[in-house]
Amino acid sequence: MKLFRPIFLVLLFCIVPVTRADVFKPSVKEQIKLGEEAAAKIRKEFPVLPDTDPRVILLQQVAAKIVATFPKGEPWHFSFTVLQSKDVNAFALPGGPMFFFTGLLDKLQTQDELAGVIGHELTHVRRQHWAKMESDVLKRKIFITLGLILLHVNYFGTELADLANEMYTLQYSRGDEGQADEGGFKAMTKAGFNPQGMIDLFKMFEKMGSSGPEFASDHPSDNHRIQHIEDLIKDSGKTYPAQIPLNWPPALLAADKAAWAKVKK
Repeated sequence: MKLFRPIFLVLLFCIVPVTRADVFKPSVKEQIKLGEEAAAKIRKEFPVLPDTDPRVILLQQVAAKIVATFPKGEPWHFSFTVLQSKDVNAFALPGGPMFFFTGLLDKLQTQDELAGVIGHELTHVRRQHWAKMESDVLKRKIFITLGLILLHVNYFGTELADLANEMYTLQYSRGDEGQADEGGFKAMTKAGFNPQGMIDLFKMFEKMGSSGPEFASDHPSDNHRIQHIEDLIKDSGKTYPAQIPLNWPPALLAADKAAWAKVKK
């Protein structure tokens, strides 16, 4: 058995490069199917703002400008939905469905901030970050599980290995977030928006407070992201148009609060 262990591990290392040919990665069609199924469930669980709502109209207008910067013929099924919720958040599902919470929209000050969020999230979709993450996590779990079983590692060792795998995943996610920030920057500036909006967005998040230190988070720190965008602006050598204010009617915000109170009941 002592001789078998190292031979097995050598063979396992030799197999890894082959499995990295995306055998475990969900295909584009699978990503789209999964995203649309998940989107349908989300729309049933949260109150959805109607297409006549000014925030939905503006969101779709800004999103259309961002999507227009992408090469024609891409397979993604983009859609943009606003959910009635106090959560200050937005996310895009695999394949293209994107969701905004009113809690975030009501805090945004400019269309440029909105464009920054959209550009960032759609970069996750276009770069297939979720699919790549799923593939890498699955491969590492298979590798770790087989190794632990063969080496008769105890429970504590298993927990430690799981933690190490999780931390590696978080580090990989931070790389994706940096890539999404850069992709969002390129998309929003190409669409005619001011990248200062993305910086203002990160400053807003910074004022709201961080969820934890950068090394234990799947997002880079706000300061790090701000510096990255400032460097991109400087390197571009361009002058950008003035930001476009978001002036939501007071009556709309009052109606939003009333609607949320009704939902909570």
